[in-house]
Amino acid sequence: MNARQVLFGVVLALASGVGGYFAYDAARTSNKDTSVSATAALPDFSLPDIGGLLRQSSEWEGKVRVVNFWATWCPPCRREIPLLIQLQSEYGGDLQIIGIAIDDMQAVRDYAATTGFNYPVLVGQQEAVELGNQVLQDWIGLPFTAFVNSEGKVLRVHVGELHRQQADKFLREIF
Repeated sequence: MNARQVLFGVVLALASGVGGYFAYDAARTSNKDTSVSATAALPDFSLPDIGGLLRQSSEWEGKVRVVNFWATWCPPCRREIPLLIQLQSEYGGDLQIIGIAIDDMQAVRDYAATTGFNYPVLVGQQEAVELGNQVLQDWIGLPFTAFVNSEGKVLRVHVGELHRQQADKFLREIF
């Protein structure tokens, strides 16, 4: 290999790295819609809540639901929880937020002790991952949130941290 080929390789590697960084940064900081439309029914599920009680998805049939998949070790998950608490308070009986922590039960209990959840928080590991795959096939990160109409149809799945403007838009589509 001569010096010219080496220099070309170095320049190509640098250009690829800089281009990759700018593409990543643009995707990270954009305000684009990071949700996907969905048309499937929310699958039936049963998972324990933080008190150890086995909860069935059928408990919330007939209600508009926001099903949030999250974990205690996930900073964007933790940042969006106050919004979910606020939405549950504002919408009251017309909406049911359901948190599904893909996490260790004790870690979730410890976090919940200082958080003030006003909605059910269910916990699972492999079974919660499998449920997540039924809601959003091949998901690769947390959080993600499914917006479900009163007939049980998943209308939209938002990938990433949920913000107020996005939540309001998705809920207007349902109500």
